[in-house]
Amino acid sequence: MQNNKISTLRSIAQYIVLCGVVLGLVGCGGHYPADPEGTLNRVSGGTIRAGVSHDPPWSDITTGGNTEEDPGGIEVELLENYAASIGAEVEWQAGGEEQLIGLLAEQELDVVVGGLTDQSPWESDAAITTSYAESKGIAGSTDKHVMATQMGENAFMTSLEEFLLNENVDQQLPEEMRP
Repeated sequence: MQNNKISTLRSIAQYIVLCGVVLGLVGCGGHYPADPEGTLNRVSGGTIRAGVSHDPPWSDITTGGNTEEDPGGIEVELLENYAASIGAEVEWQAGGEEQLIGLLAEQELDVVVGGLTDQSPWESDAAITTSYAESKGIAGSTDKHVMATQMGENAFMTSLEEFLLNENVDQQLPEEMRP
């Protein structure tokens, strides 16, 4: 009889500890992924500061009525559609990749587009999204296209990636660009 009481008390104690642990974990309320600088919250319903380098057809700042302030191209359209999906507008800043990645690292930009691929040399300076499109590269290789965001702003990057992956960009590419 004594062993049954001890066993029952031990089971009750274990149950109470388990409930405490579960409630403690639920009570933490941490939201992951997180943005240490609050990028997703700031840009939602606000303005995405985007860098754009000239790399047609992905981004174009000089032809067909496209300008540095009002660029065109596949990635420009994608980013503008993403912005619309979160109630934001895009403010464009044109420049070379090195300059734009520098501004991204200094938190002056939220995202950079311009034909970047997963072979980008900027991985140590920027967070590179998951590839969302493939195109025919030089000498028949396959390029996997990405965008660059600020390091550590994981909620923003995850939100952008989810949007990009649902856009089925490969099917929007001209036939001659498809791998």
